[in-house]
Amino acid sequence: MVKKIALNDNFINLKVAHRGLHSDKVSENSLNAYSLAVEKGFAIEIDIHLLKDGELAVVHDSNLKRLTGFDVVVEDLNSTDLSKYPLLIDGQDIPLFKDVLKLVNGKSPLLIELKVPNKFDHRLVDIMLEQLNDYPYTDKVACQSFNPFAVKYTKEKTDKYSVGFLCSYKLENQSKFRTYILKSLKLYKYMHADFISYDINYLPNKYVDKKRKKGVQVLTWTINTYEKLEKAKTCADNIIFEKIDV
Repeated sequence: MVKKIALNDNFINLKVAHRGLHSDKVSENSLNAYSLAVEKGFAIEIDIHLLKDGELAVVHDSNLKRLTGFDVVVEDLNSTDLSKYPLLIDGQDIPLFKDVLKLVNGKSPLLIELKVPNKFDHRLVDIMLEQLNDYPYTDKVACQSFNPFAVKYTKEKTDKYSVGFLCSYKLENQSKFRTYILKSLKLYKYMHADFISYDINYLPNKYVDKKRKKGVQVLTWTINTYEKLEKAKTCADNIIFEKIDV
């Protein structure tokens, strides 16, 4: 029996800074962006990718062109390669997951997105959980993913953390049928997910409304305008935001 773990107050009462508190001068998913989020008292959303050498890189995009100017795929790199591809905005290095844990050290809750650009590799979850074994702040960690197999596997591997399903009405590189199955939350029970994290552009909708009526918690992203902020108040339990004052 897979244990249900609701999001605790750390992820409901504290607004979640999308990829840290970044700006035109501070790179997203950088140690400086996380430090600023800690300083301001926000929870932090981060993204992790599996590297060739078994380390975890904290970066949103699989291809680093947008963030670094280099047309390389992060999953093809080793951890020692990351310093060759500094972030364009401020020259910071792409951090490793273990370095983020060391920096944050329980001062802010971490919402960890499991990035699965291709076929799900369970090592992504296994290594994350192994590194979290030395992180005592279990009440300040939650996970989420667009990939239903990643959600299901994580839930079956640990009962320490709340694990959510990320979704939108528009999903890249997915067939219309697969998109429908995912956006309509038909796999929610199969995944054993604890909460939903849904694109604000497609809220409210009947699929999420039905789950909320059953007590399922809902986060929404990405809140980057005050219009979206007002909308989120009526259809979600908390927000993942960027580039606005909340």
